[in-house]
Amino acid sequence: MIKRNQGCVSHGRRYSLLALAVASTLGVPASATAIAEERVAPQSEGAGLTEVIVTARRRAENMQTVPVAVSSIGAQQLEHSVAMDTTSLAQFAPNVVFDKVEAGTAGGAAFSIRGISYQDVEKAFDPTVLLFVDDIAVGTGTGNVMNMLDVQNIEVLRGPQGTLFGKNAVGGIVNIHRREPELHDVFGKVRATVGNFDTRSLEGYLNFGGENFALKLTAAELDHGGYYKNATLGTRQDDRKEQDYGVHWLWQPTRSLKLELQTNHVEQKGTPNPVLNISDRAAINGSGDAFCAFYGQCATNPYKSQSGDPQVAVGEGPTRLTLNSDMNIARLNYDLDDKYRLTYIGGHMKSYDFTQFDFDGTPLPLYSAAKDSWYTQRSHELRISRNDPVLSGQAGVYYWSADSFTINNGPGLVDRASASSKSYSIYGESDYRFANEYVLTTGARHISETKEIGKFVDDGQGRVSIPDGTHFSRTDSANIWRLGLRRELASGDMVYGTYSTGFRSGGFSPRAATISALEHGQAPEKLSNFELGAKTRWFDKRLQLNAALFHMIYDNMQIETSLPAPGGNGQQQGFDNVGKAIINGGELELLARPDQHWTLSSNLGLTDAHYASFFTDLYGTGVKQDFSNLKLRRAPRVTYALAADYRDAVGAGKMNYHVGYNWRSNYEGTLDNAPGTQVKAFGILEASVSYEQGPWSVVLFGRNLTNETAYSHTFSVAPNNQGGSIWKFATPRTPRNYGLQVTYYFE
Repeated sequence: MIKRNQGCVSHGRRYSLLALAVASTLGVPASATAIAEERVAPQSEGAGLTEVIVTARRRAENMQTVPVAVSSIGAQQLEHSVAMDTTSLAQFAPNVVFDKVEAGTAGGAAFSIRGISYQDVEKAFDPTVLLFVDDIAVGTGTGNVMNMLDVQNIEVLRGPQGTLFGKNAVGGIVNIHRREPELHDVFGKVRATVGNFDTRSLEGYLNFGGENFALKLTAAELDHGGYYKNATLGTRQDDRKEQDYGVHWLWQPTRSLKLELQTNHVEQKGTPNPVLNISDRAAINGSGDAFCAFYGQCATNPYKSQSGDPQVAVGEGPTRLTLNSDMNIARLNYDLDDKYRLTYIGGHMKSYDFTQFDFDGTPLPLYSAAKDSWYTQRSHELRISRNDPVLSGQAGVYYWSADSFTINNGPGLVDRASASSKSYSIYGESDYRFANEYVLTTGARHISETKEIGKFVDDGQGRVSIPDGTHFSRTDSANIWRLGLRRELASGDMVYGTYSTGFRSGGFSPRAATISALEHGQAPEKLSNFELGAKTRWFDKRLQLNAALFHMIYDNMQIETSLPAPGGNGQQQGFDNVGKAIINGGELELLARPDQHWTLSSNLGLTDAHYASFFTDLYGTGVKQDFSNLKLRRAPRVTYALAADYRDAVGAGKMNYHVGYNWRSNYEGTLDNAPGTQVKAFGILEASVSYEQGPWSVVLFGRNLTNETAYSHTFSVAPNNQGGSIWKFATPRTPRNYGLQVTYYFE
């Protein structure tokens, strides 16, 4: 419906809890003790693999019993790999791409799971892969590249997760859990890091725990001097100063009642990673990209930047970045009795970010822009859960809303957009155990979302293409389903099969510059996922092997179309539901502990993602064509990772040696697969050596040791049907960096 208005991991016992029909479902809670405990227990000497407790289904369960493709990354793994921000997460999970995209927003991220990607910087668009922080969905890509301060555990769930997590979780979710306050104890940690690129950081937390009240304070100051040289300006770019702080309260007057309140603030200032001009003459007719053909601003060779070095920028314009973000979370758990728990989770997030960009990336003043964005979101969730050996599950209601306002200032252009989203849903998922070893899972969510947008566009020459106050709205509703069956074998292994669906609501393009393109908008897209999996352990629990096969049908895909903008100001973007994709693949995850010294891990992801249909006017020529031969963006056919840790006693302490390598095959960065914009295959090598003695820990680390220079993001501005465009640009991947980290634990 469209309306137009003018004028304005501790050790966990194996849970065998399974699903029932949603109408009667009541869900499994984690016990209050389990929630507060360490999510990944340290290995005991001589032991095999410990059990890993995850909350992939909004309750604490042994990962090996959960019928979901989930990868769990514990605090110890993050520390040994010295994962400084969320872009490091791709190494821990198969079929995952996580790239930094700051071409228009601060800390922006491009997620892709199983070939379902999101790489947009506009807050009016819904991500296809959702980032959760302490069970609060972050509805924008801004700030998703965040530091790993005080992170306890991260879970990467692959495939649609809409029945329990809602809010357009089509491709999957990344769920970050920060350390919770603890009762009856006073302790803390301070960590200092120094490294190349003038890297300096100081961070820590302090826990005060009393009889029934606990307080945790966190603070960090992070600084680096810029990863890239600008040869034109003689400066460095992508420098950053960041200050973070947080307060987390816990009140637990009785065993059955637990209240948590937390607030976290992030403030960043600096410059974004640079834009590199990669325009060339590779078009069919030989004319190439306009900036190359008419201004002589060309890449040295295809797949090269204008400077010839992807770590050297030549843009002449000023660049600047600011991000201020506050997140507040409230959580209440009340155990009604031994089986039932009532949970409330409320969240409020508010942010402001500013970016100033030399978007052409050339020494000439061709195209620069600045963007101010304000964003606010609110969410409320109330659910009741049931914990029972035969019938368990959860049901609840969920409300989420967001408002954003953006001002774009480009050459001769003022563009203002306000957008809002409101989502209401009711959901449930349950497990029903029968014949002892079989568990039936059923789940459903009914969701209704309303999107609104208001626009004003002035080309600076007295031609107002969208009058101030133009406003459109639409409401979309859908039912999301999950049906699964798993069998728990006598050996402790498990096999499962699942059918699940995903939904991503419709909306409007905030980059539309005419009323017709704005009003057209896009309808919802849908996903169907068929999955078979197995979770096994071998050799007295020293080897863990998990596997999954999937077949997904991605229908009514929301795909952008380039259209001429009024006044000769480049392009505008409209959207239409003109694509359907078939995505097949498999995943393998291995974890081994052959003896008390070695821990080995690896993962392999295979994806075959292709369009079944893609018929549209992609280039704004007025003629629709078949583009089903194109490849999906950020869908590498192969991903793999290998890691090894060796731990041994040395003197009065312990030494740990870590090495890891993760690789991604070629993947497309642009919708039209423009020449020169493919992200070439790359592998990231990282290593660390750490020594722990008493309360002290010292780590020498290095990341991207081979100095891989594959791009992290590419874009073709107003592409045409000859393979050319106005210009093409790319952003670089973080170069080799290394340093020393010292940590002191106290109590």
